[in-house]
Amino acid sequence: MTSLSNVHLYVDDSTLSEVLQPKSSDSDTYAFLINLLKWTESNDMQLNASKTKEMILRPLAKSNLPLVSTTVGTIDSVTSFKLLGVHIDSTLSWTTHVNNIIKSYLKA
Repeated sequence: MTSLSNVHLYVDDSTLSEVLQPKSSDSDTYAFLINLLKWTESNDMQLNASKTKEMILRPLAKSNLPLVSTTVGTIDSVTSFKLLGVHIDSTLSWTTHVNNIIKSYLKA
């Protein structure tokens, strides 16, 4: 992993973030994922591929990158997800988060 990669652990969740510049060197994310799969196997755990998501932030999000395939399944690529109660989207806009808060408020 490069010094620009960060791992954040929360109870039973983990978030991998990596800063890449357009037209820069290849990503270390796949190598990290392989190491994570080896670690989970050696600790009698398994990555739940159906709950594992990849989100690429713009401008790289406009690229047609292949889906990440692992021994436990293919990792889906998403344009938004919820992390610690905050809805984050690939454009880093607050619109998705605010819309979800309004939707929750209107249901109450």
